[in-house]
Amino acid sequence: MAIKIKNAILHILRNDGPPSNFSDTELDFESETCEAFITKHVKKLINNVAVRTADFKPDAEIYGWLTAYQNGEKYFKETSQLIAEKMDAIMKKYPKIPPCDMLIARVGHKSGDFFAVLLLHYLEVYSHNSKGSDIQLKTCNALPFSSGKVEYAALIGLEGAAMPISITEKPEVIEGNSVMYFSEMFLDCETTPSKKEQAVLISEVTTEFVEEYFNNDPKMSAKIKTAVLDESDSEDGFISMDNVAAKAFEDSEIKEQYVNTLREAGVTADVPLGEKVVKQQFSTHKIKAENGVEIRFPAELVAIEDDLEITTHQDGTVSVLFKNLRLV
Repeated sequence: MAIKIKNAILHILRNDGPPSNFSDTELDFESETCEAFITKHVKKLINNVAVRTADFKPDAEIYGWLTAYQNGEKYFKETSQLIAEKMDAIMKKYPKIPPCDMLIARVGHKSGDFFAVLLLHYLEVYSHNSKGSDIQLKTCNALPFSSGKVEYAALIGLEGAAMPISITEKPEVIEGNSVMYFSEMFLDCETTPSKKEQAVLISEVTTEFVEEYFNNDPKMSAKIKTAVLDESDSEDGFISMDNVAAKAFEDSEIKEQYVNTLREAGVTADVPLGEKVVKQQFSTHKIKAENGVEIRFPAELVAIEDDLEITTHQDGTVSVLFKNLRLV
């Protein structure tokens, strides 16, 4: 289902001299330019596997304003101005945060209505300045579009009272500390790791586990990855790490130790990674040698002895033999 824009407005937030400008008029989102810009960035936010999920704290100001908006006690423009003014105050308190435009929109999607808040930091682009035949280069600021990436954005669900948030952000060094100001100061919400972050964590824990208990055996690493892939196929993107351990290890004590190691690292029993993230993180296995040689192959080949043979020798070296290859 396509994105349906229901309201949209753009505010200019400045902390570098000129005053901020809070729009009193909604955007003409029926224009091709406006619709393309908003739709592109909202779709990126919906499809981004690196987004974190979050929940408002009970006393969060924005949560209160959006609740009033939901209940018909505030209009869209008024709500957007309150939200923009809050970010403006944070930016003026912490000048390290760069000036930007704030795009706020209400959009409809197959999963419901959402309130989108995006900080559009400026890109320096080159253009020309011409006076007759005198043509010179000049620079100017532009909003991110085709190649630009919006690094601070939130998609807030408006179906029901909970208002779940999908958020993308990065830390900023403020007064010597690394701070997630977008979620902590502005939205005032508590985040959970993204699908991508959880997949990377599982991969890192698995690497350390195989190194400690299996002397860095590449066959075992690939076997665990294959178990994760199988679990993803059978559980529609939800990964039960207990099932993964049962498929990968025969020894019951090793199974338990692996699962406990994951728990200690913060991996939950059932992880909603999604098929896309699982394939990106676990479908390929890499062997890297001391001399710089790297070999990449599908992890599932480890289970097919007619296609791949990995032998670990007593001196710790490894031989890899690929068989029955058809070159393309």
